[in-house]
Amino acid sequence: MPRNSCWFTLFLFHFSAAAVAQTVEIAATRERARQLDTAATTVVGRDELLRYGDQTVADALKRVPGITVGGVPGRASDIRMRGLGNGYTQVLLNGQPVSAGFSIDSLSPELIERVEVMRVATAALGTQAIAGSINIVLRKNATRAQREFKAGLAETQGALNKGQATPDLSAQASGKGVGWSYAMAGVFVGSRTVSTSADDELGFDVAGALNLRRRTETRQTDIRPSLNLTPRVSWTLPNGDTLTSQNFLRAMKLDLETSSRERTSIGQPTPFPYNVSMFRAHAETVNSDLQWLHQGEDGGRWDVKLGATHFQRRANNIFEGYAPDAAAALVRVVDSSANEDSVTFGGKFSRALGDHALLAGWDAARGRRTETRLEHLQPGDTVAVAGNKLYGELYGARMDRLALFVQDDWTIAAAMSVSAGLRWEILRTGTDGNVLDVVTRRTHLLSPLVQALYKLLDSQQLRAGVTRTFKMPTLLNLAMRRYTVDNNNSALSANQQGNPSLAPERAWGLDLAYERYFGKNAMVSASTYARRIEDVTIDRIEQVGGTWISTPANAGRADTWGVELEAKFPLQALVPGAAPGFELRANMARNWSRVASIPGPGNRLPGQVPFSASVGIDHRMAALPVTLGASFNFQGGGAARLSERTAAWAGVRRELGMFALWRVDARSQWRMSAANLLGQDRRALASFVDRHGSLQTATATSTSATVRLAFEHHLGH
Repeated sequence: MPRNSCWFTLFLFHFSAAAVAQTVEIAATRERARQLDTAATTVVGRDELLRYGDQTVADALKRVPGITVGGVPGRASDIRMRGLGNGYTQVLLNGQPVSAGFSIDSLSPELIERVEVMRVATAALGTQAIAGSINIVLRKNATRAQREFKAGLAETQGALNKGQATPDLSAQASGKGVGWSYAMAGVFVGSRTVSTSADDELGFDVAGALNLRRRTETRQTDIRPSLNLTPRVSWTLPNGDTLTSQNFLRAMKLDLETSSRERTSIGQPTPFPYNVSMFRAHAETVNSDLQWLHQGEDGGRWDVKLGATHFQRRANNIFEGYAPDAAAALVRVVDSSANEDSVTFGGKFSRALGDHALLAGWDAARGRRTETRLEHLQPGDTVAVAGNKLYGELYGARMDRLALFVQDDWTIAAAMSVSAGLRWEILRTGTDGNVLDVVTRRTHLLSPLVQALYKLLDSQQLRAGVTRTFKMPTLLNLAMRRYTVDNNNSALSANQQGNPSLAPERAWGLDLAYERYFGKNAMVSASTYARRIEDVTIDRIEQVGGTWISTPANAGRADTWGVELEAKFPLQALVPGAAPGFELRANMARNWSRVASIPGPGNRLPGQVPFSASVGIDHRMAALPVTLGASFNFQGGGAARLSERTAAWAGVRRELGMFALWRVDARSQWRMSAANLLGQDRRALASFVDRHGSLQTATATSTSATVRLAFEHHLGH
């Protein structure tokens, strides 16, 4: 912490010498658009995404009301709304669902034009959004030709990461010609981190006597350079139609080395008390959309889009396990691959008729994922094989989707508007492979949606919505392929296996909100929600032939509900006479849930964050071309009952971030940011109990602060 403070002190002292006064006007257009939108869409603009110098969009979104992120800082695993992860939040890229190969931590804020956060589902964007939807819109054409580049260097503090820095480079170019325009953005990040964790295992027999005590210390080195490109070209046709090609390309290389060493003081050690695994992979993602826009003479508008996505990954994993008192190590080599291809075709027709804005369209998609696995078992392995030969496994999963939807946005009166929609969807899934049974499933879904906006006064309004949403199982959860752990298979470290009979989760939802807008850029809101989920999915852990296996299964009904509060305003609105240039923002969310088939207390939905809060302040200095800001995020933890035999506990998370921006001139600026300044360890506890006894594992994962300095320059036309 002292070193990080020194960085900021030196940064501010050096740049305070430039006493060049600058003023910037901020238009409150986004807040006005949110106020008028019946669907209550919150738009997070590019400036807000870039403000703190975050290297992933997940880290940038954690300050948005009602959104939390999983994983450790800088390596977020998923984005959650209403505290719900595990697929309850629909993530879209340019309005289309992301593929299974897409990771939210792979997308840099530099590539994004805006992010649209929708707490209720809409017929056009899809109803696979029990918690809500997040639509990431990639950078579009600039209104004028421009060139810009940015170069940054981030260093993670701590002894483990000493001397290891992460460079990042980004560039943007755009231009216009007669009847066409283009934009190209690219980002390179050379990510490199080192982390440690410790697992403490305790086992008890049926009488409660201690029969296992083990401590496992793990060190992991994660190196993953990546290159992202978003080329976009738009043409204006002679008849006035617009044709746009939007693309996203990503290439990533992963070098992950993990070493674990255990000490067992009571009970039997694992087969390999010291082991090392080296996972190396390279992955490529290509996403291409071709969009046609046509404005008819009768006022009707056609929007048709054809898209294709290709993802491929090639990986090699080498596991070296050292048994007690063994002179030689067991070496297990696994070569694997994954390929996923999908094609989408959708369109919508919209037209205004008096007080009605009508919308109708279709959405079709076909996708297939294939995986291969080739394992080489060295002599001495306890797994029985025929002649120690190479063998291969092939897995396949597919999903076809067809949806038809209609929607009517009706302005009943100046103070009242209603949006009513209906979406009918049919999905067909299937799995196959040389070690799997062929399983197919067809699902029909009908989703009515109604949302209403009522203006009490010009600045105050009420919102209400009733929705029918669902959550489909992923292709990985449907496939019977088994993902095995290399060492220490147990009830708390079980092999993973899919379930081809898994049914989709369906939910009825109710949303209510009160909003008040005042001043130029100020608002407060209070909202509440409730969801009743049918066929909720939980993980069931069973021992089969001496091996522990975790399989997803449907478990009846679940209910979740909560409240959210949000406020943003200039300091002068709260404290008359305060210095200008201070902007405050704060939000909090409290979430509850209950799974009916699991006995309480604590029978919450798996992984739900019960409480989250965020406060921030930004200050644009009047005498200097400097902007400062700080943000504090908090995520609650606590105990949760995951099934009749398993439970978990998660510690609270506290994250403090700061930034400072110095505008050198109209084209250049320096940005310094610090994330996770508190460097709090992540703590968790998992437990399992059955008729033979109980087992629990406490895990502590280290985290460190990260400081980043970047230079940003606009080259002009």
